[in-house]
Amino acid sequence: MQEQTKTALVLDDEMLIALDVEAMLFDLGYSRVAVVPSVGEALDYLSKNRPDVAVIDYHVRGKNCEPVAGLLRSLAVPTIIHSGTHFDPEYHGVFFGNFPWLSKPSSREHLASALAVAIDQSKLTTD
Repeated sequence: MQEQTKTALVLDDEMLIALDVEAMLFDLGYSRVAVVPSVGEALDYLSKNRPDVAVIDYHVRGKNCEPVAGLLRSLAVPTIIHSGTHFDPEYHGVFFGNFPWLSKPSSREHLASALAVAIDQSKLTTD
């Protein structure tokens, strides 16, 4: 029986944090992880690929990640927002309240928990 390859997208412009998240995803069983540092590169990646999960920063090079988050949602990709700020509906808007938020820096256990929530949420919207 062939094992399924699990893939992930990491969008973060802080390379040390992105590489830490990448290592945690490998530890969690993801065999391919694409790390991109900009909204444009994430959109380009998503035009050719559909990852199993995504971990994206809210602020990337001075821009918010709404275009990426919206595309991930339309593709039904379980997504978490990995941010240095806590979710604030006044600042981040209602759209981002529908994603699990994970504070930076995070542990592998917290990342795994947030991914489980995102995967469960994704199943509810695609069933």
